[in-house]
Amino acid sequence: MTAAPPLYEEHEVLERLQLRGYELEGLLNVGIIAPVAGSPSGEPRYCAETIDRLAVPQQRGRLPDVLWWDFELNKPGYMPDGAPWARVVDLLFYPFDDEEQQSWARRYYSLKKACAPFPYPYPERLARYRSRMEDRATKAFERKHRIKRPRKSRKISVGKRHLRRDMSRAELRDLVWSETLIRAGAVLGISEFALRQLCKRLLIPLPTRGHFNHKDPKKRPPKPALMPLNGRKPSGTAS
Repeated sequence: MTAAPPLYEEHEVLERLQLRGYELEGLLNVGIIAPVAGSPSGEPRYCAETIDRLAVPQQRGRLPDVLWWDFELNKPGYMPDGAPWARVVDLLFYPFDDEEQQSWARRYYSLKKACAPFPYPYPERLARYRSRMEDRATKAFERKHRIKRPRKSRKISVGKRHLRRDMSRAELRDLVWSETLIRAGAVLGISEFALRQLCKRLLIPLPTRGHFNHKDPKKRPPKPALMPLNGRKPSGTAS
């Protein structure tokens, strides 16, 4: 059994890199540092190997330049002319030498400066970028340490309160093709309309009107096969 890779809490990152809270927030916003895991309480945790490499003086001296980047010169002021601005080691994060990240940082800092003293005007865009950087860093961390994520449940949570139950698309299809929608909804504790909308969202075909009027079940049309969701995630809730 392999030992779990070491992780740092946020306060340990601040201590190792000698950063203030707002400086770490800035590095997170441009993707220099990204959490790779979470604690049971949901607090972010960071790869200790990456943080330790960033704590090396040569790398640590670059972090303030990220927060005060001179976009006209495209390099820190302390570097001599002609010196390459390239990463020294390959870290488990997307370094500021990456062109995509520089492009994002230019937009972020230019808008932030233009709107000062107000905050960044597009918080949803910032949240998407941070989420993407976190996902990339997490996947790189898991590949390096051969960590396999548990498979996400493909069950759909349906119902209300104590009647809520988890079921697959096939189970939900079988239910709506064995009972009328009113009765199937009553079994799940939801209305007929809510059940119909859930089936529509999950691409589950519904029986036609009068399907259950056939006294002989053999004369009823058979339940159809489920169509693929084309990349859409079936997980969801209905209440």
